[in-house]
Amino acid sequence: MHAHALAAVEQALDAGADGIEHCTCLTAEGVVITDGLVERLVRQGVRVCPTLGTTPQAVPPPNVRAVMERFGFGLGQRQQHAARMHRAGVRLVSGADSGINSGKPHGVLPAAVAQLAEGGVPADAALATATSLAADACGLADRKGRVRRGFDADLLLVGGDPFTDLAALSRPVAVLAAGLWTSTDPRSAPE
Repeated sequence: MHAHALAAVEQALDAGADGIEHCTCLTAEGVVITDGLVERLVRQGVRVCPTLGTTPQAVPPPNVRAVMERFGFGLGQRQQHAARMHRAGVRLVSGADSGINSGKPHGVLPAAVAQLAEGGVPADAALATATSLAADACGLADRKGRVRRGFDADLLLVGGDPFTDLAALSRPVAVLAAGLWTSTDPRSAPE
């Protein structure tokens, strides 16, 4: 369920939603994420996708910028809220609302993972939000999201070590989908 308003987040929890996109928790006074709300997200096992992920030159559309200015929040605050939820045990997944505007084009998911880490989520946990935790949220954890015998060979090969440099996610070398080689550069395919 998509929910920006605190009332919408609470309604989603009351309705038994298993996932909430954004989970911004806007009120007339600004963003309000109480400890009680975070505890409820954990207790109910709700997955939260904070929908981070923007290009460095992103400028929010005028209506979004107006809301951000009115309530005094921005990317840094969203990152901190996501890290707070992570530390409390909320199950985060990465998503980016890719394609909705020029600041969130398709392919910006690596930035969503990196922005979680910039906000305080450890790199390995941030990576899990786009792999094993995402597979679990989609009901595919029995065959996807992990490198494990018997699982589908869905792999992203990157130029670097994402555990020490999350920007490596933006430097794909190749993709294996169900074990089939799909390359970003045809010259890099195995012979």
